Amino acid sequence: MNKYSSSEILDYDKRGDCYTWCYPLDLSNFNTQNIWSQNEQIPKLSDTLTLYVHIPYCKFICSMCPFTHEKLDQRELDEYVEMLIKEISTYSHHKISKESIVTSIYFGGGTASLLSPYHVEKILSVINWSYNLASNCEITLECHPNTVDNKYLEQIKDSGINRVSFGIQSFQKENIEKLGLLQIPEKNIKVISDALGVGFNTVACDIMYNLPEQSIDNLRKDLEMAVDLGIQGLSVYALDPEVRQLKSIQQIKEQQKIEKEMFYYINTFLTNNDFVHVAQPDYSKKGHENRQIRDLWGAAQSYNLSFGAGAFSESFNGFTWANIHDPKKYIELMKSNKMPILMGKQWDINDAMSRYLVLGARCLTIPLDVYQNTFGIGLDQTFKYEITRLEELGYVKLTTDSLEITKEGMYYIDNISKTFFSFSNRGLSQFWGCSLRDKLPERFYEFEEESHKV
Repeated sequence: MNKYSSSEILDYDKRGDCYTWCYPLDLSNFNTQNIWSQNEQIPKLSDTLTLYVHIPYCKFICSMCPFTHEKLDQRELDEYVEMLIKEISTYSHHKISKESIVTSIYFGGGTASLLSPYHVEKILSVINWSYNLASNCEITLECHPNTVDNKYLEQIKDSGINRVSFGIQSFQKENIEKLGLLQIPEKNIKVISDALGVGFNTVACDIMYNLPEQSIDNLRKDLEMAVDLGIQGLSVYALDPEVRQLKSIQQIKEQQKIEKEMFYYINTFLTNNDFVHVAQPDYSKKGHENRQIRDLWGAAQSYNLSFGAGAFSESFNGFTWANIHDPKKYIELMKSNKMPILMGKQWDINDAMSRYLVLGARCLTIPLDVYQNTFGIGLDQTFKYEITRLEELGYVKLTTDSLEITKEGMYYIDNISKTFFSFSNRGLSQFWGCSLRDKLPERFYEFEEESHKV
């Protein structure tokens, strides 16, 4: 289902625009029954498991959002939560789920804060009952600042949420208006102060930069506000060029120069204010690292199960798969006891070896020993020519213990990831929910066919 595009071919002369978050990418129709059989082709990399719960509904539709989102229907949301719980429970019977320790749970969207505290408590109750949670399991809920108040924050904390992340984007009215968003600067500030007062382990937020006509001084004001408020985690994203609708090659080149200057300004500003660059584009105060990101991307990557319409299970039993993206169809399939899977792939060994570096690069340091112990060969041997090329560009440094992304390489992190794509994945783009909204597979398999094999 993922088609080749010449625009996705690696070009070292410019920063890769495609944000690399999923791999492998050559997903298509496949026999989902095989998920439930032990996959002996792929060596085991981890004993830990991350869980992701997708809430596809939104009160406010953001024009630049590429993720699965639907206008809120409260009655449908209640029904959707029941089907989520059913899916969560079903996968808990898998051998890997039973043997793994859950280190992080992430409620994302869409707008995850459209869940009521009762919804959150109900979902977490099932997860607690069905999976083995680490004593320090990080449990995050993404929030749109306009959908929560102090009472809501207190209630979700009582339900088990210990980390919140707010889609702030900017604390400045002019920036919010340029993005066509409905956030209110005063509300953004208050909701963060409230969350810090409630006492979550970590309070984080998203900030966007590279906005039309944005200056470094304008960017500085957003960063200063986040630091002054006491934010403990920051994800800082550049506005994509396609959203900006730049027309000429000259415009694109000029904007790339400005973006690069802003990128390194952000890095210097945040590290000078005691933030650690955990992954690109994530920063945190020490002890507040985003565990979901670290375990999902950092080599060696954890297992991952993701639930709901539009959710991607990125790494489970040597498979990657995506659920269908239409929540109504998801509900219909779950009610009829059918697996709501749109597409996927059973990895081969090349997928597993490449994935270690493709996603590991995002966390800036890739350990050598786990790769050697897992695959029986050094990654510096498997990817000798790729690493040599990246060293020539000054993007990576090979040490006795790890492959490290240099400061120059940080800006080109997606170029580095693409360098390690296997041949079958070259020229393929990342998946974004909006483009998959109406897609269906050739066949849906019933849950009984799979889960009874465990």
